[in-house]
Amino acid sequence: MAALSRQYNKLCDLPDFDDPALRAKLREMVAPGYTPEEELRRKFWEYAQLGLYLEEVGAIREDAQVLSVAAGHEEPLYWLANRVGRVVATDIYGEGSFAVDGREADGSMLTDPGHWAPYPYREDRLEVRSMDALHLDFPDDSFDVVFSLSSIEHFGPPESIQQAAREMARVLKPGGHLVIVTEYLIKPHPLDWPPLQAAIKVLSGGRRCENATVRQRLSDTFRPRELRRDVIAPTGLPLVQPLDTTLSPSTFENVITWIAPAPMRPATGRDYPHILLKGHGAPWTSAFLAFHRPA
Repeated sequence: MAALSRQYNKLCDLPDFDDPALRAKLREMVAPGYTPEEELRRKFWEYAQLGLYLEEVGAIREDAQVLSVAAGHEEPLYWLANRVGRVVATDIYGEGSFAVDGREADGSMLTDPGHWAPYPYREDRLEVRSMDALHLDFPDDSFDVVFSLSSIEHFGPPESIQQAAREMARVLKPGGHLVIVTEYLIKPHPLDWPPLQAAIKVLSGGRRCENATVRQRLSDTFRPRELRRDVIAPTGLPLVQPLDTTLSPSTFENVITWIAPAPMRPATGRDYPHILLKGHGAPWTSAFLAFHRPA
């Protein structure tokens, strides 16, 4: 694979938004009407990184077959439908916590995907299916592109996450591209150790760390070792670049504390930039991982 023009495999960093190409791609992909400050969010960074990467590697083609895993109703589905031959969006639509109150897996996506469209799109190019990410109902080598944005961390215990990563790689064609974006803890912190959170839960009578277990922390996030073990290694595919975990000092200026069910508390009192979040331990942000299956 040819050398790439920019670093794609990296953490979301505030100075990334100073790049005119990234801003232009972001504005191309999301619904109109956001202010420049409102654009400073890691979800929009994920979209722009995906679009820029797929364009650079030549994956945006009229004959391309694209699969989105745990797709929800996010904007890249509609952007891609206007540019490739077929987009298949899969999720457990209508099930689970992400299906309530109009959240990402709203069941109406199965019957009326146009309801969620941010702009006109080629409706015949988008197919929506209810499907478990751990058991993708497609033959091996089916898609030119497979992607999943900030979802794999919610798939359950490590074994389930590993299975989902294997499934995404399995359905990718030789020569194809896999993109997985997930949430990455930027430094070690003792309070992010699941057994400690589980102990706090017991000692507090369930008043604190109520959803923690000895194997899963409260926040669905990955430490570096966990990311390698549970996401990268199970794909069996090479990353197109090493993951750059560098963050600029300016990214830390508005760390957002979020310990559900309490509301988010930005350090500056402003909603944006919305890049770094933290619970009881270390902050986390989005990590973009692009893989290429050799032809």
